[in-house]
Amino acid sequence: MTSDRDMPDAGREKNSKGPSLHWHVLGGNNKHQIGANSGMCVYNYTDADGAPRQKALLFDMGILMGDHGNPEDPALADSDTVIPDLAKFLYKADDPGYTPELPIDSIFLTHNHSDHMGGIPLLILMGYKLPKIYATPYTAKRLEQELSNAGLDPEEWPEIYAIAPGKAVAEGPVNVTAFWVSHSTPQSVGFFIETPEGNILHSGDFKLDQSVVWGPAFSEEQFRRIVSKPVDLLLLDSTGTDRDVTPVTEEDVRETLRELIEEHPSKRFIVAVMGGYEENLASVAMVAAEYGRTLWVAGGAHEQTLSALQDTGMSLPDHLGMELDLRILGSGKTARDLAEAKPKESIVVVTGAQGHNNTVLARAADGHHNALQLNPKTDIILFCAPSIPGQEASRAKMLATLAGKGFTVLTPQEATLYSHAHARLPEIIDFVKMADPKNIMPVHGSKELRGSCASAMKKMGKNVVHAENGDVMRVSRDGIRSIDPPTKDHPPLVGFKTLQGTTWSDRYYLMVNAPQKDVPEAPKPANNNKKRRPKIFNINKK
Repeated sequence: MTSDRDMPDAGREKNSKGPSLHWHVLGGNNKHQIGANSGMCVYNYTDADGAPRQKALLFDMGILMGDHGNPEDPALADSDTVIPDLAKFLYKADDPGYTPELPIDSIFLTHNHSDHMGGIPLLILMGYKLPKIYATPYTAKRLEQELSNAGLDPEEWPEIYAIAPGKAVAEGPVNVTAFWVSHSTPQSVGFFIETPEGNILHSGDFKLDQSVVWGPAFSEEQFRRIVSKPVDLLLLDSTGTDRDVTPVTEEDVRETLRELIEEHPSKRFIVAVMGGYEENLASVAMVAAEYGRTLWVAGGAHEQTLSALQDTGMSLPDHLGMELDLRILGSGKTARDLAEAKPKESIVVVTGAQGHNNTVLARAADGHHNALQLNPKTDIILFCAPSIPGQEASRAKMLATLAGKGFTVLTPQEATLYSHAHARLPEIIDFVKMADPKNIMPVHGSKELRGSCASAMKKMGKNVVHAENGDVMRVSRDGIRSIDPPTKDHPPLVGFKTLQGTTWSDRYYLMVNAPQKDVPEAPKPANNNKKRRPKIFNINKK
């Protein structure tokens, strides 16, 4: 689809002769938390005239939430958000003469979660010019929403192309083919990357759950058809490898909801679902339809996802194939309609499963929501979401507040209310058996999770490749080895110190190239509160 590019010296492995294939671990193989997932495939070769050429393909570009207690690097201790540093790989929008050392040709996205694509708006706000992006239609639509949320003019957006799993995208001599995987959000994919030097299989975030509503669900038949050649390196999602349990499916969650409604037929259910977990939302909707209850949806994150689903031909009632009374909860008439409805007639899906301030559940729990009034005598509150590492305190505070006010509250610890977003060990073993890779690199996990993955794979008799952020692995049919790059053990990362409660909608916050003393005063907002540019933390490469 694109013309080949001359390969700069920085893109070649030192003393390398002939074609070569490398995988750059940019983020995701973290010390403590999950996030900032990103990797780059670089294929070096010569064209018909003997000139050196190169293809560099980026897979995902996510954010990592800052962890003040356990930062990825001491320099990032005060950061709220962390992303891989792509300064050497991207052109600058305001400097046409600048040429990066190793320019990225294309970006491929596995799905729409922030830990996989949340860094893209930030890169543009930082002044980088991004190459074209490939994604499934729903992921593409959600990316467009995030670019708009960041205040970016469509003229600054990269070109975004919709991909169809099963149909290869040709980038020079590199073929990239997506395949469907089940996940907590629709149209999630993995990728099979084929090159003359070797083949890389990227699992994406996956599970094998066949009961997802939107899906499409993982298809073994499609997978075997696409991954029909030997896999030299499998990049394996490690998130659930430490749990050797039977996976909880969406159907399991639906059955729990049915049992609760049968047990408490006169109660109204307030269901906290995380934004981006559309499959959980669909399960609640299916049960609401089965019992003839109106489904109320409250929260900007859920409203945006429903809009994106509608725009990509996946409206909730149509996908369920059932009659569903779906309403968006707002002030005015809809608020009055909900208040006047009998408790047994409604199920309300809200944001706030992690207890964050200003979410619907947080405001309703404090009695400050303008459309949702909670009552411990008529409402049962369900948390259909896990506790996210690093956010335990806010969630615990929320649970304590609700319990103190006399509400009946159920979490996944008390009932089967959350379908695992990622495969557990039994599913991972099945997936690996299908792929039959020569080598496996655990990705998408803390050091502990990736260690559990490595141990499980070794028990299967598989060769395991260990790599941390900043490493570069040479991939060939003969094996995998680190080329010991300067970034090994010193991954280049960028951290941002934002102001609590602000968003990335003001470019003023990301004037990263201007010295602090040269940053002009921000315009005073109407409430006379001064806004300050956040600190930017760059880890110097050693």
